[in-house]
Amino acid sequence: MRPDAQSLLRSLGLSVAASLAAGGAGATEAEVDTSNWKCEQCPFFTGYDGNAEAGAFVASGANFSYGRYTGINTGHVYADVGATGTLQNPDGTYVKYDLQNLGLTSRDATVEAGQDGRYAVTLGYDGQPNWIYDGTVTPFRGVGSGVLTLPSDWVHAGSTSAMSSLNSSLTPVELGYLWHTVTLSGHYFAGSGWTFYSTLSRQEKSGTDLIGAAFLTQVVELPQPIDYVTTAFEAGARWSGERSSLKVTYSGSWFDDNTDSLQFANPYLPLVPGSTSGLLALPPGNDLQQVVASGDIHFPHPATTLTFAVSVGRVTQDQAFLPISTLAGSPSLGVGSLDGDLHLTHYSLGLSSRPITGLYLRGTASYDGRDDDTPVITVPSYIVTDTFPVGPATAVRYSEDRSTAEGSADYTVTHWLRLGVGGRYQQIHYGPGQVVTWTDDGQGWGRAVVTPRSDLTLTLKAGGDTRKASPFNASVLPVAENPEVFPYNYAPRDERFYSLTGAWSITPTLTWSLEGFAANTDYPLSTLGLQSEHERRAATTITYAPQEHLSLYVDAGYQTLDFLQDGFTGTVSAPWQATNNVRFWSASAGAHLSLHERWDLNLDYTHAPSYANSDTIVGGLAQPFPENDTTLDSVRFDLRYRWTSALSLHLRYAYEKYDSSDWALAGVGPATLPNLLSVGRSPYNYTVNLVGVSATYSFESPHAPPAAAE
Repeated sequence: MRPDAQSLLRSLGLSVAASLAAGGAGATEAEVDTSNWKCEQCPFFTGYDGNAEAGAFVASGANFSYGRYTGINTGHVYADVGATGTLQNPDGTYVKYDLQNLGLTSRDATVEAGQDGRYAVTLGYDGQPNWIYDGTVTPFRGVGSGVLTLPSDWVHAGSTSAMSSLNSSLTPVELGYLWHTVTLSGHYFAGSGWTFYSTLSRQEKSGTDLIGAAFLTQVVELPQPIDYVTTAFEAGARWSGERSSLKVTYSGSWFDDNTDSLQFANPYLPLVPGSTSGLLALPPGNDLQQVVASGDIHFPHPATTLTFAVSVGRVTQDQAFLPISTLAGSPSLGVGSLDGDLHLTHYSLGLSSRPITGLYLRGTASYDGRDDDTPVITVPSYIVTDTFPVGPATAVRYSEDRSTAEGSADYTVTHWLRLGVGGRYQQIHYGPGQVVTWTDDGQGWGRAVVTPRSDLTLTLKAGGDTRKASPFNASVLPVAENPEVFPYNYAPRDERFYSLTGAWSITPTLTWSLEGFAANTDYPLSTLGLQSEHERRAATTITYAPQEHLSLYVDAGYQTLDFLQDGFTGTVSAPWQATNNVRFWSASAGAHLSLHERWDLNLDYTHAPSYANSDTIVGGLAQPFPENDTTLDSVRFDLRYRWTSALSLHLRYAYEKYDSSDWALAGVGPATLPNLLSVGRSPYNYTVNLVGVSATYSFESPHAPPAAAE
């Protein structure tokens, strides 16, 4: 037994003996025999403990939409492999590993080594796919590079239907990309409350995305190359005392796009002589460096915690500008790069306190500053879609100062009633050249928690939010921007919201929960654009556990969103109004059953439809769009059999069907629309049957616990 444990046991023994003597029970310290006492927590596990799973599964009918984030995107057989384990030595050194989904592109793994209470080093890998569309096509060559060309026999035309070589030129292109992140981190516990830590990571993102381009009204969908690398580093120190702590961190992030532009051939007849190609800028490389200091202080009387944070940072971007136009003889831009320089500052102070019994106070005040010190650039002229020369133009600088204060108070009035109030106020001042100079946003709410009986709790919350803004400065808008449309983050807004939640333990084996929410948001000063949005949602769950080895659940939910927009296309055209309604439903049920301590069975079923309707009224005449809808049906069956204490077999089956309709995509091929050369995207649809079998083996090889010290 460790010496500190022996001291603890001796102290406990002396305390018990003293208590007995003080109680007049006639016991003496000599009558307390501690020789057979055991410290159950002292001999921590040492040795090796882990498990490994190996098997395979097949997902018949899988496509990109089904396996978008998992990598299960074909009907092939996949390996189902994973493992976890720990090796712990008596001296406190250890190795841990956690390996998941090794047969998929969504695999992740961590390996950690160290010594308890001294240091730790962790190596991690994370793979994350994002498959977007399969079955898409393009006539462009050079997919994956920064230059897209057309076949030598391409026939340029004013509309897609007249491009006679289009069909013979189409080749398949898969849209999607992969993230690969490798991380190395370390912690060193120096004693006296000090910890030093650092993390180095590299993330690579590669593949093909979708981007649109235009020559005035002639549009083309292009496969965009994705070749990003982000390197991040963080290092810092943390000190923890009895009633306070302090943390100081430096972090840096360096982003590089190995393809800084996309040049593509013009498939249409040029509207302007010589306009045979286009050029798009892709995400520019940039750097972020930041220093953060944060901490907290605890006061015992009254019970109060003060938190604080300070950070300063800088973002730079100096990617070279592209030419002003692809047309020969176009004027020079006059500057070589943006020389972007953005300074960030943050200060915050938080307080949580319980000054008297039953009263809880919380509050935070913060300031966020964004100083855009990028040099002001004025362009004498530029060319819109290689067609119309426009100018001059001055790039806007986006500086702002944001101050926020928020707080809440909760008071327990009686054992069955707790009341609370709270609010938030935010003021933003914008730098010169932006459409508004300031916005004010204030929110307040009240809450009541009622517990009429020990098994029933109801919570009612209601509140509102109002945003005001300075007069709109239309003179700084870009060319052809409508001055009557307020941007969503500037527009004055009024919002009211209400919520009710409840939880009821009807019997020891039956529980019921309920949630309801409603919100109305209006934009009273917006002549055009978004006028209002309304949200309603409700959800309920019933769980039933009649036996220790059996549990059942049923839940359902509903949400509806309504939007109203006003607009017009010109002063001589009729105004229009659009209404959008989106409805989501969901219902699911499931059961968990354990039999004879060997069989575990899980069953789950989900049905989730949604509907979206858009209607327009132009000149008083209704013009509805076709309804878009989706339906998800899912059945999951999971059976695990423990053959021995170490070996278990796992059988799983999943059925998932997803149907969707989208009138903007359905039936739209490369030549369907005369002014859109598309890649032929289709709405997401699939029917998948997944069957998998695997075996899990658990093994444990403990060392003998260290002998107790005499």
